[in-house]
Amino acid sequence: MTLARENPNDAGDDLVRILMKLTSDVERFDSMVVHQRKMARHSEQLSLQAAERLNLEAAEMVACARDALAQLRRVSETRNARVSA
Repeated sequence: MTLARENPNDAGDDLVRILMKLTSDVERFDSMVVHQRKMARHSEQLSLQAAERLNLEAAEMVACARDALAQLRRVSETRNARVSA
């Protein structure tokens, strides 16, 4: 996603897209955690494969969140630079 925009309103659009993606990712992860908890209660133990999948998914969500926050920081810096100019 390109964040350098001529129109300040486009930066707002970028923020909305970034936050929507981040929200979607967090909701997907939360759903997966709920599902895994239900499975664990049923079987009294997460299988090694399911636990590994959950760990990988958590790492992916953290990476996505960090990327989204970095993008938000760049958009904010770009907008602040425009306001200061």
